[in-house]
Amino acid sequence: MQQIKKHHKHLNIARACWCFFVFLLLITIDGQHTQAQAISISPSRMFFTGAKSQELTQQVTLTNTGTTALSFKASLMDWARDSIGEKQYAQPGTNALSNAQWLEVAPNVVEIPSGAKQQLTVTMHVPAGASADAVTHSMLFLTQINEQGGSKANATHASIGVIVKLEFGIHIYYTPPLTIKKDLDFLTFYYDGIKTSGTVQVRRVAVKVKNQGDVMTDGFISFEVTNKSTGEEFKIPAKAISMLPNDEQVIYVDLPITLKGPYLLVALLDGGEETNLKVAKKELDFIY
Repeated sequence: MQQIKKHHKHLNIARACWCFFVFLLLITIDGQHTQAQAISISPSRMFFTGAKSQELTQQVTLTNTGTTALSFKASLMDWARDSIGEKQYAQPGTNALSNAQWLEVAPNVVEIPSGAKQQLTVTMHVPAGASADAVTHSMLFLTQINEQGGSKANATHASIGVIVKLEFGIHIYYTPPLTIKKDLDFLTFYYDGIKTSGTVQVRRVAVKVKNQGDVMTDGFISFEVTNKSTGEEFKIPAKAISMLPNDEQVIYVDLPITLKGPYLLVALLDGGEETNLKVAKKELDFIY
């Protein structure tokens, strides 16, 4: 695979702002009641770095701009990504690279009145025996424990109530000091054949990417498709990925079934600052 030194305006992709914002409108059809919930939680990812035996703290801020009070309970889980990047959850302390048992969250239950803010303190107790080079991770869940629903039916109006419970997951990472290497790279680039997506047939291609670095790394993959006979080209919008060290992930891209003839496909992998742009190429001849 090729790599190209780059400035990070090359792909002109805005990095995400790592916070949650949810707005929910709850309507009770009784001619009278409309309730709104709006909650923001920041950050959505927490990165800890510190020496062995050190105590580290960060805050999570919950802001309620809705019209009713909201209550949340904190809990911790382990997680890992499968081969296509989907998260799989497990009980805390199950995974070899879990840091859930290092964590303390206070308070464990928090109520945010309408128009108010509250903070949770997340404390990480880095064990004396923590690895000097392994990134560990877990997920902090904030689960709503008070139900917000529509009013009861009365004698003159039918009522349809909507009950909503919210849950947010905050990624928590620990990176040992001096662990800084970023290196996402392509492993393979292949044609996966004709597939059915929803109700239509598509031509599916895939790339497999590995995080060969030492740290959790965000990246973007984009594709350029060129008809070698006509020179006509189009681009596939960039897809975001987030990978832990040594993880491998397959990213699928669906192309129109109508493509015919020889094509050049170029995949571009942007692993963020202080990395080189990686390039993979694949020539395909669609004859049917």
